Parts: sequence; C-alpha cells; structure tokens
Amino acid sequence: MRLIFDRASDEEYEAGTVFCVGRNYVEHAEELGNEVPQDPIIFDKPISALRHGSYTVIEYPPGTRDLHFEGELVLLLRGGGRNIRAYSPADVIAGYAIGVDLTMRDVQTDAKRKGLPWTLAKGFDGAAQVSHFIPYESAPPFEELGFSLWVNDELRQRATTNQMVFSPEMLVPYMSRFFSIRPGDLLFTGTPKGVGPLQIEDKIVMQLHTQDTDEVLLDFHAQVTEWQ
Repeated sequence: MRLIFDRASDEEYEAGTVFCVGRNYVEHAEELGNEVPQDPIIFDKPISALRHGSYTVIEYPPGTRDLHFEGELVLLLRGGGRNIRAYSPADVIAGYAIGVDLTMRDVQTDAKRKGLPWTLAKGFDGAAQVSHFIPYESAPPFEELGFSLWVNDELRQRATTNQMVFSPEMLVPYMSRFFSIRPGDLLFTGTPKGVGPLQIEDKIVMQLHTQDTDEVLLDFHAQVTEWQ
C-alpha cells in the first residue's frame, strides 16, 4: 500500500510494519486498571489491518460484542536500521498522521487473562485506521502537536504529545534494539484516556491540531458498518 501525503512531498513510501505502543498515557493505563510501564510495551499489527485515507469504513468484526476505538498520533518512519543510538527526529520521522487502533476488548481481556497473544483482538482486517500524512518538514514541532476524537459529534478523546510517557526520541531507539526500522514503517504512539465501545452506524471524526485546537492540520472520518 502506497502511503499518501496530503501536501506536496517528494517522498513516497510503501507501508511496512505497523508498530504500536501500549499504555503510553498514564490516565489511559489507569482507566483500564493497568500499571504504567517502566519500558515501552511494543506490539504490531499485520499489514492487512491497515486502512489508509481521509475517509474510511470500519467493518465491525465477527467474534466480538465490545469493539473499542483508541485514537492515536501515528508516525511514518524513514528507516534507520538497527541499534539507533541517538537521532534528530527529522532523520527518522517522515510524517505525521492520526489513526484509530481498533480493539476487540472482550477478546483481548480473555487473552490477557489466559496469558495468550493479542493478535486476534488487535490485528483483524481494518484494525489500523490511518489518515493521510503531513510531511515532517511542514509540520509544527512534535511537542506542539495534539489530537482530538469525536464519536457521533461527542468529544471522547483529546491529548497533547507532552502527555506521553515515552516520546519518539525514546521509542525509536528502544525499538531498534530488537527490530530493524525500515522506510515506510508506521508507529502508533499510544492512546489517551477516553477509549470506549463502537456500534454499527457510529461515525468517528479525528483532527490533528496544535495545542491550539483551532489550528487544524489534518481531518479523518470513518463510519462503522457491518462486516462484509
């Protein structure tokens, strides 16, 4: 899948690994009854989970009665390989997007209780929804970014990057100790408090903005439909 920028960019990327960070906001960890981690919690989703664009459809998957949304800031990575010691963000981050990490919460809870993997709960088709990207070079500094998510016109999540437990400068070197970071890899940076269930016909709107919420950089829209 070719990843699309919403502004002029000389770069093109094919989507790579979809990496995700768990429990990267203190209040989200607390709302689910989890401890705040000492080291980043990293998991991934298969490329078949990825849906990319400004307007998408969320198919309500079979096998769950508790599909949850988790709004996140998403990074498009330029690469860098293994054992990245230190870096300028411009050397590693190609762009920013907003996205929804979809979770079959009942399936995940059962897997966690049994000590089983989360792949089914987190990796089904369409479980990684991502907007278009804005190039790193034309975006405000990372520490000035924020995002908001509405469900059916009700504000459900709002966060700024300074609320993260682990910043990209911490996450990318940590990940590169174990994984080769390649051009086109995506990083879902974690969700703040406010996650909750979705129903068929629900509508999601997300915005990437600065800490001034009126300064909107990106929009994303999705509607929940039946599984096809």
